[in-house]
Amino acid sequence: MRYEIEETAGYLVYRVGRLLRFRAAQFFRERDIAISPEQWALLLQIAEKGEPVMSDLVDRTVNDHPNVTRLVGGLERLGYTKRTTNPEDRRSQLISITPAGELFINQVLPELISEKAAFFEGLDQNDVTILIKNLKVILGNLVK
Repeated sequence: MRYEIEETAGYLVYRVGRLLRFRAAQFFRERDIAISPEQWALLLQIAEKGEPVMSDLVDRTVNDHPNVTRLVGGLERLGYTKRTTNPEDRRSQLISITPAGELFINQVLPELISEKAAFFEGLDQNDVTILIKNLKVILGNLVK
């Protein structure tokens, strides 16, 4: 049996993920935006969730608690997020996006989406929809 790693779904998903992060970092660097792709993803999660607790961000970003804490700290230093004590559990903190964070997302997101559209060249919307659906099935199988 011949096994070609470069032809496996796992390898291709891994490689695409790495290249997407690399291109996002390049996008930010070229525009002198002091944010990492991981911080960007975290900022979008915070904006989407409203006021998540730190542990929710750890689960959603497939990251560990110390790293998410460090990333959130960087976002706070940039003025994009703030932490407040959770009134329901004083041991945890709620993370929220600031007006500056919302403005930042609104300024950067349209150009980033436009830039990323080139990555899907050769695929129509139906192809992309099926790709996302299939990736969600695989993700669901992995997190059981």
